Amino acid sequence: MQALNSVVRLGQALAGLAFTCVCIAPAMAQVPSGNNPAQALAMQQRAVPASVPGINLFPTLSFDTLVSIDYAHMSSNTGPSRGPGFVFWSDSTLQIEFDEELSLTGLLQIKPREPLPEDNPNNELFINRGLNRREGGMMKELYLRYGDWRVGKFVQGFGRGYAMLPGPYSSDFTEEPEAYEPSSMVGIEKVHVFDDETSGWRQLTLSAFMVDRTFLHQSFGYNEGWIRYSEGGVGNTRLPENLMATYDVMGQPLGNWGSLSYQAGLIRWGKPVDAEKSEWWTTLGGDITVPLTSGVADTLRGEYSQLMFYVEGVRRDNFEGISGRTRSFLSGAAEYMTGNWVFDLTTTQRWTNGSDLPNQRDTLYSASIGYNLPSQINIAFSGAREQVGDQSGVYVGIRFTQAFTNCSKCMMKGLSY
Repeated sequence: MQALNSVVRLGQALAGLAFTCVCIAPAMAQVPSGNNPAQALAMQQRAVPASVPGINLFPTLSFDTLVSIDYAHMSSNTGPSRGPGFVFWSDSTLQIEFDEELSLTGLLQIKPREPLPEDNPNNELFINRGLNRREGGMMKELYLRYGDWRVGKFVQGFGRGYAMLPGPYSSDFTEEPEAYEPSSMVGIEKVHVFDDETSGWRQLTLSAFMVDRTFLHQSFGYNEGWIRYSEGGVGNTRLPENLMATYDVMGQPLGNWGSLSYQAGLIRWGKPVDAEKSEWWTTLGGDITVPLTSGVADTLRGEYSQLMFYVEGVRRDNFEGISGRTRSFLSGAAEYMTGNWVFDLTTTQRWTNGSDLPNQRDTLYSASIGYNLPSQINIAFSGAREQVGDQSGVYVGIRFTQAFTNCSKCMMKGLSY
């Protein structure tokens, strides 16, 4: 209770500081409350400004940054606690559009990267939460896009839980490195968007990729170092022989009362040097959004409200390259948004099964209350309880997320629109 009181007191002090930062920069449309806000924004459909006849608007430059600061504490009865302390996370996206077809995009991510010590009795708890770990900056994405093709380093869009689960601490089981976020991969991708939008925006994505063994995997501050082929690991093949196919539907109308978005996906991973078998990943998941108010007037008054229900299942066959071993995930979330307030409840259940290991079920539950300030600073107070084998712990904290748009669609010759 004392730790929780200290979190609240410092949160009140930081809230005052946040209000003084209102005029720092223009805001983006909305700050996601999830753990991977840049990736969540990338998954959302966004409009492209129309060209002005007779005027060449290219090349253009966009630079956006999302910064999150947490003050959090993890307590456990099965080992040492962590914190209370600060955690810093930022995602900076630079995009240069050379013309309507060709663009270059880079995402620099700074987050806690140092692994927890192996002798820590709680080293399996909250492995993606940053307390007691050094931060490192890395180019998470750097790719060229030409029309419906892109090539380079990017996160393949398999599954959405690591980006779309609401609340700061809800995605601990679904993120890299031991879940199903295909991060630190280089490859090539083709997207086909279907012309008929009567059933929502539909697209088919095909991708071939491999683990990033280039200098882009190195990080500064805490350095994760190079990845070598001899080290093995999922996706670490000599050639981009890991193949993915996903089918996405976004915004399919459900009568007059809601809309549905969903994804079905499959990845066939190549067999690395340290594995007995290659892995197969499958996913099926979606979300239903139900508006509780209607009309432009409600939105302009800040009185818009809605319910969102999310569910996603993922299965990894031949988990860690061992024949017959599986790891399965089932995530669910319920979110209520009214005006600037957002209330979230989430859970992820994880099962690991195999003839060489005892069956294990791990659980994560989280709850959060968030508030969006007019400047698009998001303040979220969250708590999560996690059980991994015989380890268990509770994580509580307050997060401040600020979106900065230093240059959005600015012409590189100085004229902006």
